[in-house]
Amino acid sequence: MKDIAFVERNYNSDLTDKEWDIIAPFVPVGNKSKYHKRSLINAILYLIKTGCHWRYIPHDYPPYEAVWSFFRRARDSGLWDSILDKLVEMTRIKDGRNASPSYALIDSQSVKTVSASEERGYDGGKKTKGRKRHIVVDVMGNLLAVHVHAANIHDTKSGIIPGMEAFKKYPTIEKFCGDAGLSLRLLKKMLKKYLD
Repeated sequence: MKDIAFVERNYNSDLTDKEWDIIAPFVPVGNKSKYHKRSLINAILYLIKTGCHWRYIPHDYPPYEAVWSFFRRARDSGLWDSILDKLVEMTRIKDGRNASPSYALIDSQSVKTVSASEERGYDGGKKTKGRKRHIVVDVMGNLLAVHVHAANIHDTKSGIIPGMEAFKKYPTIEKFCGDAGLSLRLLKKMLKKYLD
């Protein structure tokens, strides 16, 4: 298959050559795509940075259908997770830390949503109808795990999911910091896992 030429654009969200060199080894090659993978990723970065709708991606990027298809396939294949894991490792090493974290922080945030779906609920504590996201980060703020769910699911139940995901990905984590109920429940679940 012949190489597809990359056409450079001048959007602030586009990857620099150095940034592309870091993630290019993770991006699959050899399929029948008509578009360069860097162009597809740049279109996704533009969408994330600006918050525009898929259909409003500028016309000098590949068509939104191709961008959406690539995004979905990359999500399902774990491409984004692989890139994120590598960036966490590189960031930590550059800061003089171990490649894998030993301490993690977990918290949640409820956000209003207007669309009706099964991933929507009412958070009585925050008085918010919508979704809740649980995020696990290391002490540098690097994203280790995230879980989005209906806002009506309590932290002590839904926070376990990203906490365990972070722990599986980074078994070097020795301590978690979070709300009292969440931290205690997560600690008990991890202890149970090791005692079984």
